[in-house]
Amino acid sequence: MRCGGCRRPISLRKWGRGCVSWLPPPLAFRLHAGSTGWRAELWLPRRVGQGAGLKAVSEERFQDGLGHARRYVARHGHLAVPHADAPQDGFDLGRWLANLRAASAGLPPEYVRVLAELDVWWNPPWPISWQRAWHRARAHALAHGPVSGGDNLAGLPRWLERWLRRQIAEYSQLAAEQQQLLAQLGLTPAEIDRFHAWPARRRSVMHGLEATHDYAASHGHLAVSQLTSHDGFALGKWLNQVRHRQRTATQPTRLGRQLTALDTWWNPPWPLDWQRYYWATRHHLHGLPEGVVWWPGAPEEAQTQQWLHEQQASWQHLHNEQKALVGRLATDQSTGGSPRSDRPDSSPLSS
Repeated sequence: MRCGGCRRPISLRKWGRGCVSWLPPPLAFRLHAGSTGWRAELWLPRRVGQGAGLKAVSEERFQDGLGHARRYVARHGHLAVPHADAPQDGFDLGRWLANLRAASAGLPPEYVRVLAELDVWWNPPWPISWQRAWHRARAHALAHGPVSGGDNLAGLPRWLERWLRRQIAEYSQLAAEQQQLLAQLGLTPAEIDRFHAWPARRRSVMHGLEATHDYAASHGHLAVSQLTSHDGFALGKWLNQVRHRQRTATQPTRLGRQLTALDTWWNPPWPLDWQRYYWATRHHLHGLPEGVVWWPGAPEEAQTQQWLHEQQASWQHLHNEQKALVGRLATDQSTGGSPRSDRPDSSPLSS
């Protein structure tokens, strides 16, 4: 091996302090005292100073990304860039912004300030997908005028109508700033009230309640399939929509309480098919109540017996309230009139 400075043949065992200047930084050799004497070893010198070099690199990278962000805002008016968006001009702006949002708590204040100057909602406390949809809706409102709830959102593109209906359904759960952003589209609290007061919607609720009253009186329950119609009214589809709105609400709605009075389990947390089999099994065991008739496609008695055996096999996987319902069926089925097991976690259907 030859020294890079003087080109003399050298031995690592006789390496001297004067022959390390030729090594490229940050690598160097240093002498180390071991059990067999002094020997040379590669050494990575410890960084000294205040990290000004790394800070300069970080600043340079931020300024580079900021330039791409400015060009994007000039074209689109916001920074709600999809995370997986295709890189533009060789720079993945979506990923760069996503990384900044993830590390926003530790960003220098000047970085946050300059990004907020480009887009005040560059890092919203709600999903960036919501902000992106709002910008799309705002572009439509600027081009075609504000939205109106009084006409049932008529004439809007399907994607915008569906998004606005979701905002109306979840309005009470939105942040105050989100509600203010919706107001910029024209969807103010007054317009939402007009949406709910739309005459045809009132007729739909009235017809739905009339159909549910008639169906519950005729068949004893409201566990209807989506294809169920009653006197020309799409009862199954209407009930599915009401169930969805009830599940997204923070508390029972007025309509939900009216339906619960007709059938306690009109909106169960388990599949409706299970609930229909429960009602069929109950009617086969007790007989149909006075004035109640079988509904189209109701399970036969042999099918309900098989269903009871399936509940026994899957007992540990049932919801607690499902167990209570099945337990009452088993009590009615037993000759003694009492459950066959005293253990709360065991199936009362077992022998």
